[in-house]
Amino acid sequence: MPSSRIKNGVTTVTFQITDFPRILPELMLLALGLLVLGSDVLERWGNDPKSKLERRKAAGQLAAIGLGIVFVVCLVQSGYLFTVREPLPPGGTNGLLNFFINLGRNLQAAGPGGELSGQPILSAFATDNLTMVARLIFIGAAFFTTLLMLDFKNVSNPGEFYALLLFSTAGMCIMAASTELILAFIALELSSITLYVLAGYLRNDERSVEAGLKYFLFGAISSGIMLYGMSLAYGFTASVNQGADPSQAIGTTFSQIGQAVATTQQAGQADGNLLMVTLALIFIIAGLGYKIAVVPFHSWSPDVYQGAPTPMTAFISTASKAAGFILLYRLLVTAFPNVAGTPGFNNGWTSLLAFIALLTVVIGNLSALPQTNAKRLLAYSSIGHAGFLLLAFLLGGLASPDSQTFGTAPLLYYLIVYTFMSLGAFGVLAVVSESLGGDDMSDLSGLAKRNLGLATMMSIFILSLAGIPPLSGFWAKFFVFMSGYRAGALPLVIVAAVMTVVSLYYYLRFLKVMWMQEPSSDERVITPPAMNTTIIATAVLVIVLGLFPNLIWGILDQVVVIAGR
Repeated sequence: MPSSRIKNGVTTVTFQITDFPRILPELMLLALGLLVLGSDVLERWGNDPKSKLERRKAAGQLAAIGLGIVFVVCLVQSGYLFTVREPLPPGGTNGLLNFFINLGRNLQAAGPGGELSGQPILSAFATDNLTMVARLIFIGAAFFTTLLMLDFKNVSNPGEFYALLLFSTAGMCIMAASTELILAFIALELSSITLYVLAGYLRNDERSVEAGLKYFLFGAISSGIMLYGMSLAYGFTASVNQGADPSQAIGTTFSQIGQAVATTQQAGQADGNLLMVTLALIFIIAGLGYKIAVVPFHSWSPDVYQGAPTPMTAFISTASKAAGFILLYRLLVTAFPNVAGTPGFNNGWTSLLAFIALLTVVIGNLSALPQTNAKRLLAYSSIGHAGFLLLAFLLGGLASPDSQTFGTAPLLYYLIVYTFMSLGAFGVLAVVSESLGGDDMSDLSGLAKRNLGLATMMSIFILSLAGIPPLSGFWAKFFVFMSGYRAGALPLVIVAAVMTVVSLYYYLRFLKVMWMQEPSSDERVITPPAMNTTIIATAVLVIVLGLFPNLIWGILDQVVVIAGR
């Protein structure tokens, strides 16, 4: 991404040719969105149902194929599976092969650990391991969401729909890589505004329109709150820099904020000058709290989850939540490490987040108990999981009390596992909704007798969400509990464990309804091919990551962010 440099006291932005490989996935997503949007114009050759079906399939298939290619590009660039070999000797048929080899080497050179990935301290965009893992999560979630939408009947103007989905994914990728306030906010808005439209995309459905409007109103408020917090952080940094040297540039990067905080503390001015930093932290956490749907910023999510198209509910509850957590992690660790507080949660933002996490786990799980709508129940379940994710951030984030590095393997493992579990569960609800026209718990009655495979897949997702071994959801919570035990935060661990037991009540209701109640009809519930592919693939991943968590743990353990850098 463009790099910021200081010249004559002014921050300038330059862009070099070597920056293109670093932002290639984002460029590909934006180009793919424009391609899908443009190609849909050529598909408008008829208004009959068959023509509309072909148009919907063409747009969805193009988006799915494109996302698959971008995912492969990200995987190659990350270097997690293999390192591209040296070019072959020239001559013969090696020319074409060397072209692809050099392309792969250039990609990996711009990835984590490559010679082009080293970022100057004032960079606005980081291509580190955190960015790479985040890209894979977002693009993978978008791919599965696209497959779910392929068989969704109510999509009008499919080119616009899939283009918005791709633009939102690009915004999330930029969010995760942002190390500068302005870029982070623009990326947040790119992701959020497109999701507002997608949540209310079913214009003939009152619930969808209501979901889109509520999502927009709460999102606008949260954006304003976050922007105000960013302006306070910028004002603090400007006052410190200009006070020390009037010719010094006023920066907006996270690292510059962290340096200004450290400078103020070293000068013994913490009591007065850091009041602005405290206010900035509160507003930033509140703004991003809406994005990740933690208490008390969660009130929008049950209505939005229930009213939005079910595949979009899956995307909002997974990719959007993951993007918010990763941006929060990078911002707090890089910009405010010196006001984090102690691992014992006695002061700083750790104590504030610990209190929010405690409220979120308790209120999310208790609020799910009386729900009768399956999507709404999973919405409150998602709030409860947001509390666990916040605990994973806090308890697993700080590597050691005296360390300047913040590891995040528990958080990322939980995000990956939760993405698969939630996509699969909402995928099953999408099948039921398309087949039966509803998504209440009563619509799942006797599902095992109407589609045994679908009921089995749903049972896998529900048991994993509940944290039952040996599924991956068990390990996600286990890593949080172990991190809490090692950090000495036993009260938080005890509350989280009690709420895990409470969640068994409403999760087991799914199993009771599907396996023990009689169906309202003997008509078989048909699973469309694309939806079936998503459900099976996510179920397999949930099982495999539960049986072999070390498959990705080694990669996630490499994701380390240096405090203040």
